Amino acid sequence: MGKEALLVYVDPNPMESKVNEFRMLAEVAGYEVKGLVVQRRIPDSRYYVGIGKLMDVKRLIEDGVNYLITYHQLKPNQSFNLSRELRVNVMDRVKLILEIFDKRAGDAEAKLQIKLAELKYSLPLIREYIRLSKKGEQIGFHGLGEYGAETYYKHALRQIASVKRRLNAIKSMRDTHIIKRKDKGIPEVALTGYTMAGKTTLFNRLTGEGKYIDGKAFATLSTYSRLVNFNGKYAVITDTVGFIDDLPPVLVESFYSTIREIAYADLILLIIDSSDSAEEVRRKVSSSISILNDIAVPMSKVIPVFNKIDEVKDTDSLLNVALEFKLSNPLFISAKAGIGLESLKSRIASELRDYTTVRLAVGDLDTVNQLLRHRASIMFINNDSALVNVRREDLALLDEKGISYRIEG
Repeated sequence: MGKEALLVYVDPNPMESKVNEFRMLAEVAGYEVKGLVVQRRIPDSRYYVGIGKLMDVKRLIEDGVNYLITYHQLKPNQSFNLSRELRVNVMDRVKLILEIFDKRAGDAEAKLQIKLAELKYSLPLIREYIRLSKKGEQIGFHGLGEYGAETYYKHALRQIASVKRRLNAIKSMRDTHIIKRKDKGIPEVALTGYTMAGKTTLFNRLTGEGKYIDGKAFATLSTYSRLVNFNGKYAVITDTVGFIDDLPPVLVESFYSTIREIAYADLILLIIDSSDSAEEVRRKVSSSISILNDIAVPMSKVIPVFNKIDEVKDTDSLLNVALEFKLSNPLFISAKAGIGLESLKSRIASELRDYTTVRLAVGDLDTVNQLLRHRASIMFINNDSALVNVRREDLALLDEKGISYRIEG
C-alpha cells in the first residue's frame, strides 16, 4: 500500500488558499491525497475535529487511507487519541514540512537544522507517551515501552544539545565571514519571499548558475551566495529558504534561524508571485512582511519585486497591494522571461550607495591595501588595471593620497 492520505483542516475561518497549499505540500511530500475534510470551528481539545466529524473521518479512513494529516500542529493528547480511534498513521503539517525538508536538504547545516527540528518536535510526544504509560494505558510509540521511552527522551535531550553546539559553531563561522566581507567593501543582496515565488529562478538569471528548480515548495533549503555585477557595482547575492504561512514554532526556532541572517544584508529583494490572485498575493505578502518584522528587518532595506509579470494582464491590483503594505517603488519583472532585469540591476546598484566599485592601476594595489588596511576587495584584474570594491567613505583616503581611480559602479 502506498502513502494514501486524508487531509483534515479545522479552523473558525477556513481559507481556500490555505486548503490548496496544504494539498500541494502533501503531494510534494509524496502522499496521494484521497480526500479532504474541512470543519469550520475551533479545533477540539481531544480529537482536533469535533466528535460528529470524527465519525465522518472514520468512514473515510475505511476507504483505504493509511495516513491522516492535520493542518495545525497536534497536541500530544490529540495525536494519541486520533491514533487510538482511527488505527492509522497520524501526523500534522509540521511533520509534513519536515519530511519535505528532509528530502531536499543539501548541505550539512540544513541536515543538522532538520535533525534539531525533528528532535524538538518529538519531545512533547515522548513526554505524553511516558505519562500515559505510567497510567497503564497501552499506546504504540516507535515500539518503545515506558523505560525505553524515558531512555529515548534523555538521549534526545543530549542530541539536541549536541546539534545546537554544532549549529552555533557553523553560525559563528558565517557571522565572521559576513563581517569580513562587509569590511572588505562587498555588499550583500538577499533574495526573500514566499515559497515558489521564483527566487531561485531569479538567482540563476542574475548569476548564470543552474540551481535546482522544480516549481514545487522548498526547492531551496540551503543558502547560496554568488558574486554578481550589477551594472558595474559588484555585490554578493544570496538565495534563501522560502517563507510559508502559519509557520510552526519548531521550524522558526531551528531551521529558520538562518533567515535571521537576512537582517545583516545591505539590501533585501522581497520576491512576490504576481500570477496569484489578488487575495493570494495579499496573504503571502502579509506573511512575508510579518516574518521580516519578526527578525527586525528595516523595511527601508526592502525592494518589492513582483515576479512572473508576463503572466499578468493588469498591474493595478498589484500596485494596490504594494500601497496597502507600504511597499514603495515596486519593480515588475519576469525572471523566467528575462523581463525587467536591467531595471532591477540598476535599482540594486543605486541602492547600494555605501559601496562602490572602482578601476585603478595595478601598480596602486599595494598602496591601496596598506592605506585601507585590507578594507578593499579585488573583483577582477588584468595586465594594467584592476576592479576593486571599497566603501564609499574610503574614497576620501584615496583622494588624499592622490591615487587615480575611476568609479565603475
